[in-house]
Amino acid sequence: MPMPPHNRRASRATVAALGAAGLIALAAAPSAFADEAAPELVIGGIEPIGGVQPGSTFDLPVTVGNKGTEAAEKVWVTYAVTRGLDFAEVPSNCRTQQVRSYDEMPERWTAVCGFDQAVEPGVVYTPERPLRAKALDRAFNDELLLRVDENDPGADENGTLPVAGTAPAVKLVEAQATGEGSARVVIVPVTSVNTADYQVTGAALRGASVKRCR
Repeated sequence: MPMPPHNRRASRATVAALGAAGLIALAAAPSAFADEAAPELVIGGIEPIGGVQPGSTFDLPVTVGNKGTEAAEKVWVTYAVTRGLDFAEVPSNCRTQQVRSYDEMPERWTAVCGFDQAVEPGVVYTPERPLRAKALDRAFNDELLLRVDENDPGADENGTLPVAGTAPAVKLVEAQATGEGSARVVIVPVTSVNTADYQVTGAALRGASVKRCR
């Protein structure tokens, strides 16, 4: 049955009113989200590392800070080192993985450590025992990548199966505020005292003689 004209006008008015209400709600939404409190994790506390001897071990001291307005209930710290380095001792609350090179990413080892404790705003934390790395025979100009996350980053699909550490678990403890970082991801160069092992051997060449015409 056709709708009477006055009903059609009422329906159009209702739709217009709902549409206007929807636009008002959408316009108000960004300010509501902008005011929502959230953690803002940063990592730092480590300087470029140099003078490393192949076969030696060294600590990787890091700090985790929260520049946001709300506590992060749990954090994950990822350490990634290029092929000249490895991890010497891995706590049980961390897992390691060897990741093959792909795209423009070099081959690397990663260690992901989960800390089941809150990181409060304005407070700087550090692992009670630093993760320890070791320099392999091929160590030279390497890199350490550090990242902090509020959620488990998971395993890299281009890598081997993750392996849990066997050393005692570590927790975060409060650190000096001066060690607070400024970014979620940082890259630190690691330079080893190493040289390439080149060998040169002699070779005898023999060829056909060439006669010159005068």
